[in-house]
Amino acid sequence: MSIHELAARIAGHLALELEYDHIYEARMAFGLELFLGEIIKLICLITISYILGLLPEILIITATAGILRLASGGEHCSEYYRCLIGGTMCFMLLGWAVHYFSPILNQQELFFVALLSFLIAEIALWKYAPGDTENKPITEEKDIIKYKKWSLIIAVVYFIIMMVFSAVTTLNLITLAIAVGMLEQVFTVTPWGYRFLHFIDHVLDFNKVG
Repeated sequence: MSIHELAARIAGHLALELEYDHIYEARMAFGLELFLGEIIKLICLITISYILGLLPEILIITATAGILRLASGGEHCSEYYRCLIGGTMCFMLLGWAVHYFSPILNQQELFFVALLSFLIAEIALWKYAPGDTENKPITEEKDIIKYKKWSLIIAVVYFIIMMVFSAVTTLNLITLAIAVGMLEQVFTVTPWGYRFLHFIDHVLDFNKVG
């Protein structure tokens, strides 16, 4: 049984017991699929990153992106296995980049990276957040304002942390990982992020003919 089927069965049972309509049932199934999928993806990320010696980098990037995503939303692949494959590859590449560049950057360069990433994040979040999906549309003005506000606040908190940590050479890895994780999540709420993830969706569609 796939994650999608398991989530659909659980949502169907809950909807029947609680007398919810099909729209709410579909939303519950979507949320359950994401939750179960994220657990499996996290296990895969931790296992692979530990083997590759990238565990601290991956954990910080994942946590940074995950917390921001709670407020900002953003696009994702249409099928769980595509999210798992695409997300794992993406985070591994980003983790390797942080692992490689964090010892090279000096404090001034790291400060510039942190500042630039914050400015990019604030502009993108102000313009595009929250990013909704077909299964989780955000149409109410009050919800849009609420999620946008929290997205901007979280980015400010990240910036403060990066400013404090960038002054300490031994914390370069954490500072850079936060910047990378923040930008990774911000990218998913932009039009370019939506197009890129649709492209990944197409590339990883193993059921397509030809």
